[in-house]
Amino acid sequence: MKVVVLAGGYGNRLRPLTYTKPKPMLPLAGKPILEYIIKSAAAEGFNDVIVTTNYFREQIIGYFGNGSEFGVKLVYPEEEKPLGTAGSVKNSEKYLNETFAVIQGDNITEIKFKHLLNFHREKGGVATIALLPVDRPHQFGIAQLDPHNRVLRFKEKPRPEEFFSDFASVGLYILEPEVLDYIPSGIEHDFAKAVFPKLLSSGEKIFGYLASAFWVDIGVPENYIKAVRWVLSRLKDKRLAEDAEIRKASIKGPVEIGEGTKMESGAEITGPVVIGDGCVIRRNSKISANSVVGSDVMIGEEARVTGSLIYEETQISESSYLNHCIVAEKCKVGPRVEIDEMSMVGAGCEIGDSAKLRKGARIWPNMRIAQNSVVEDFVKH
Repeated sequence: MKVVVLAGGYGNRLRPLTYTKPKPMLPLAGKPILEYIIKSAAAEGFNDVIVTTNYFREQIIGYFGNGSEFGVKLVYPEEEKPLGTAGSVKNSEKYLNETFAVIQGDNITEIKFKHLLNFHREKGGVATIALLPVDRPHQFGIAQLDPHNRVLRFKEKPRPEEFFSDFASVGLYILEPEVLDYIPSGIEHDFAKAVFPKLLSSGEKIFGYLASAFWVDIGVPENYIKAVRWVLSRLKDKRLAEDAEIRKASIKGPVEIGEGTKMESGAEITGPVVIGDGCVIRRNSKISANSVVGSDVMIGEEARVTGSLIYEETQISESSYLNHCIVAEKCKVGPRVEIDEMSMVGAGCEIGDSAKLRKGARIWPNMRIAQNSVVEDFVKH
């Protein structure tokens, strides 16, 4: 069975991070989100993967190539303009002459393709939608099922007065090729908003697969961090590269440290933590649980990093404090800077000495924040 991964979105809700990386290439503990999806498919024996791309297409192709390094065969249909979830699949029609799976390129899940496929074949419909019960149905497409799990109604992002179910679509489908006949060519079209309602009104059989496994859509910062923590929770021991230099530093709990990374005397790491290749962790600095430090990062003396994500080639100067925040690639964070929870700093920024970024602040790429500044909102210019 072929798997179509939808990886062409703009990731607007994750700006400023997605101004320099497409959403599926944002890192989860050192590897892009898309790599987890592709490897999950390969582990279940689904080695033929179609990746729909548009925004920063070249980054995705440059990283994954033909897929051989990841145990799959990859193709990337050309998509000149964004075509939506269904339009992107229609654009891949020449590859889809048998039952196939579709998954969003920003989903991290333990739902098994094989289980979904077996259920689909047992039921015999044209489409099967993976569903999970949720607390906030208005954020999702919801389905009403009959006692045999056939979908009776489907509504995308209903208003409160339109709620009829708490079973939400998680963006994972098994489809028959005839579904493509319901999708127009060359224009933007969406499964949840248009295709599924059209199939139902035409009398086609759609079934809902009730899943119970972990799933998260990383499209908003809170969920992105939730996905990172899920990956980190799977670390069970210490994995230190052979040439990593640990000089009287303290390491507690599950930790992964990459090649050539150096930790100076008095530095402390409390896992789960992942640190990439070529990093320098200065003396008396502290990196606490649920943090990820990308490759070629410098953490200055007596700096503290708690539950935060730091992308590659970034410098965090002495005595700075990062608290449950995200700092993108190639940034320079000055001494004594404080960055509060859910704040995000875009690529190439410079944060001046003693600046303070309050909860939820966002700094667009390549901005310069003056010393002693207090930022409480978005900085775009």
